[in-house]
Amino acid sequence: MLPDFGMNMISLRRNGKPVLREPESMELLQQSPYVYGIPLLFPANRTEGGQFTFEGKTYSLPLNEPERGNHIHGLLYDAPFRVTEQSLDFVRAVFENTGERYPFPFRMTISDKLSEIGLTRTLMLENTGRGDLPFTLAFHTTFVEPVCFAVPVKDRLLCNPFYIPTGEHAALAPEEQEFLTGVGSQGRRISGFYTAAAQTARIEDVCFTVSKNFDTWVLFNGGGTSGFLCVEPQCGEVNGLNTPQGHRVLHPGETKTFVISISKGNEL
Repeated sequence: MLPDFGMNMISLRRNGKPVLREPESMELLQQSPYVYGIPLLFPANRTEGGQFTFEGKTYSLPLNEPERGNHIHGLLYDAPFRVTEQSLDFVRAVFENTGERYPFPFRMTISDKLSEIGLTRTLMLENTGRGDLPFTLAFHTTFVEPVCFAVPVKDRLLCNPFYIPTGEHAALAPEEQEFLTGVGSQGRRISGFYTAAAQTARIEDVCFTVSKNFDTWVLFNGGGTSGFLCVEPQCGEVNGLNTPQGHRVLHPGETKTFVISISKGNEL
């Protein structure tokens, strides 16, 4: 893992076999930081126009998706975390934001624990400011392309041509229904935003389980020819900072905890 690069875990192997997609070099990771390992997105996915209004004040984020006029994937994917505790099977690191990356102060602590069963990652977000903190967050978890996978999606969030949700939901199409029981991803374009029906996805014989405060699944595989599958647990909605129910709020001094685990499971 790379504490200085958003605490991204860029390599996780089981019996010598990569579970996560691994970059061949740091240069490659910096060029494509969202499709290797477990990138941290804060705020998650897209913010329309790179702006949002909270409690009567408008805030701006970088327009790093200029072709669609959006901010995308947040500001912490390369944040410098400080390691505070470390052993052979455990590491904890902290990032303190005073407004330089996101326009609200907070403390974020990420802890990773390895066991015989697998990996558990715990994220704690604390509002260290005097006012409320609006946020969405996600882990853009990038698996090596599986032979078969299943994700418990409920319905699709419809989007405009700029990949901003319209607020409408649609029932799963027949090909999306296959996500529930198991399907291959190679050669098949997968891209969509979905409400979560449950908290455990399966990637071949690996279980990917997330805490209940992750209420959205985002799926993406780069067109089906890139050798990876992103299964992204997300708290809040895409463009959630611009919708009343799409984001979450932390009050001063309040802390919320988010947990993901990658562990042994049953084959599909």
